[in-house]
Amino acid sequence: MGRRGCGGSAAAQSGRPVRCAGDAHARRVGSFPLPPHPTPRLPQDSVRSRFFTFSVSVRVMAEGGVPDLDSQKNEIGNLLNTSLKKGDSWFLIDSRWFKQWKKYVGFDSWDMYSVGEHGMFPGPIDNSGLFADIETQALKEHLIDELDYVLVPTEAWNKLVSWYSCVVGQEPIVRKVVEHGMFVKHCKVEVYLLELKLCENNNMDNVVTRHFSKADTIDTIEKEMRKLFNISAEKETRLWNRYMTNTYEQLNKPDSTVQDAGLYQGQVLVIEQKNNDGTWPRQTSQTKSSGYGSSHNSSYYYRESHAPSQAGLCGLSNLGNTCFMNSALQCLSNTGPLTDYFLQGKYEEELNRENPLGMRGEIAEAYAELIKQMWSGRSSYVAPRMFKTQVGCFAPQFSGYQQQDSQELLAFLLDGLHEDLNRVKKKPYLELKDANGREDEVVAKEAWENHRLRNNSIIVDIFHGLFKSTLVCPQCSKISVTFDPFCYLTLPLPMKKDRTMEIFLVRADSSRPTQYRIIVPKMGAISDLCTALSQISGVAAEK
Repeated sequence: MGRRGCGGSAAAQSGRPVRCAGDAHARRVGSFPLPPHPTPRLPQDSVRSRFFTFSVSVRVMAEGGVPDLDSQKNEIGNLLNTSLKKGDSWFLIDSRWFKQWKKYVGFDSWDMYSVGEHGMFPGPIDNSGLFADIETQALKEHLIDELDYVLVPTEAWNKLVSWYSCVVGQEPIVRKVVEHGMFVKHCKVEVYLLELKLCENNNMDNVVTRHFSKADTIDTIEKEMRKLFNISAEKETRLWNRYMTNTYEQLNKPDSTVQDAGLYQGQVLVIEQKNNDGTWPRQTSQTKSSGYGSSHNSSYYYRESHAPSQAGLCGLSNLGNTCFMNSALQCLSNTGPLTDYFLQGKYEEELNRENPLGMRGEIAEAYAELIKQMWSGRSSYVAPRMFKTQVGCFAPQFSGYQQQDSQELLAFLLDGLHEDLNRVKKKPYLELKDANGREDEVVAKEAWENHRLRNNSIIVDIFHGLFKSTLVCPQCSKISVTFDPFCYLTLPLPMKKDRTMEIFLVRADSSRPTQYRIIVPKMGAISDLCTALSQISGVAAEK
């Protein structure tokens, strides 16, 4: 009901029903629902005074814009069905407060027994239960939607605040709707913001932490940094990613979002001010274009160390926990025939942008540019940020900056490169044939030719092979031989079959215990242990 209303009794302000002497049933005053609730009889003057106060309270709420409980329930219920749209703002409300409000207004059918009760009044919106730190109002980690909090659209939030207000000193928890996915788009509210570390180029020890939405633009971050470091509007600035102590990359696309730019948790951003003589502290002559793919604006990679390095002897900066990706890329980079293929530009003639199983050639282009950087001889290490962003666009499981499985990434990359560079534009339908007693060489050649009719790329040339599979029917003893193509093998690591144990032998003659080291089977029995000990100590195993 809200806390507004004229002065008077507590019952009038709380919205509890006031009944005249002799009333047998609950009744409605205006449009306010009055559930049955027995009350003691009062003197006539007292009844008249309470009823008058309550009537005035209802009239003030109606005129002041606070609707009755039924209207609140309907208005908020309809707004909760609002569809998510990219860029819209939604607000978090502590589930405890929201559940109390639902009981107060009778939102659910099972909460109709205490509608309007004074003890059910939720009070001001209180989100303190969501904060890990009340002063900074930082959210607790691992909060769960519907269990810890509910999300309401802007209009619903504004209505609830106008009716109930907020706890003094608490800022609204507002979050943006962001879009995910490359081909199938879906929207969700970004509850946890990205933490970025901001500093000035001339004072990198002064690092300030701020949180941004993935939907925020680079221009938004730059404006925040200008305000934070008191940089005048007339001063020309530019932003840099800082990966390591001497590794920088320029952010030169203001309209790009945080998500598009591939910024990750804990990323350090540096703002640089132009010198009075028109030069920059970080001269662009020392930068070089990374040129990752046609779908992205070129960014700049900056390395303060100018010592030349050997071609191919190039490290990859760790972007968060991306060592799994770097290890796979280093393996492929040192696969000579594949690297020569990209360095010589042969991939450009074989890009298959129309392949429905491919990625429009973008993965191949991003990988090619990365290989060119690694083998240019100008860098001792590079930051594969744009390659990482491209991979995340097509494989959302790799879009974050947490640890992932290296073999899974390698399998995805090989398959993506193959489809992007498949020389077959239209795959024919082929019917597989059995060996029927023919020689293995003939059957294998036929299987390989059929495979190449549908799959023909540099990846097939280097990495693909054939498995020979033999099946014997247990009933008729017919033998079926097929040759199946493969790109990579998943093999178990060799495991030791034995283990070493240390045994103390205590003899019956009370002599000093003797320590022996024996080797026994891992899956062995006690008898194996006794036999091994007997061979070393000379004591019979049966003893």
